[in-house]
Amino acid sequence: MAKEAKSMKRLIILVAALSCLTASAQIGVDAIAKQRARDVANQNNHRGTEPPNYSQPGQAHSATPAAPATPQLTPAQQAYAAFQKQLFGVTTNATADQKGALAAGMGNVAQGTKPSQATLTKLSGHLTTALGESTKLTLQRKTHMAQEIGVLLNSANTPQTQKDAMVQDIQSSLEGGGASSENASAVAADLTSVTDEIKPK
Repeated sequence: MAKEAKSMKRLIILVAALSCLTASAQIGVDAIAKQRARDVANQNNHRGTEPPNYSQPGQAHSATPAAPATPQLTPAQQAYAAFQKQLFGVTTNATADQKGALAAGMGNVAQGTKPSQATLTKLSGHLTTALGESTKLTLQRKTHMAQEIGVLLNSANTPQTQKDAMVQDIQSSLEGGGASSENASAVAADLTSVTDEIKPK
């Protein structure tokens, strides 16, 4: 009986010790879980106060780059851009206003000695007529023609052979686009008059 009582006492002590141990372990687990929850909450709170960083790992966060500034055109470039726009806008049956604007535009493109207004008006009339007929003229050919006219309007010191070649190229472009030989030849003659008027005496 004494042995059984002793054994029972040991068992109770053992169970009590195990219970304490289990309780301690559970308390430890609970404490760890609570600590982790606190850590996560703190991290979330901390993240909320910082601006988001969308840069790649290892790269420094940089501000959004400013848009590049639009380059300012010089007066000569502005004059040429306006003339080119007028030239592209010519269709069949150009109005007197369109012809007048084109003549003025060509006068603005000429930066040195300017051709006479009468010559520019004549050129504008023939050019709008020829362009109205040139329905097959591509935008690329029109762009090239505008460039050549711009050069001819400022060709005081350009070699005569180059001027002649550009005049011929413009005439060929107009004829290739559908203009009559008569109207294309009239444009070529007017451009020759322009170059004669502005070349040094």
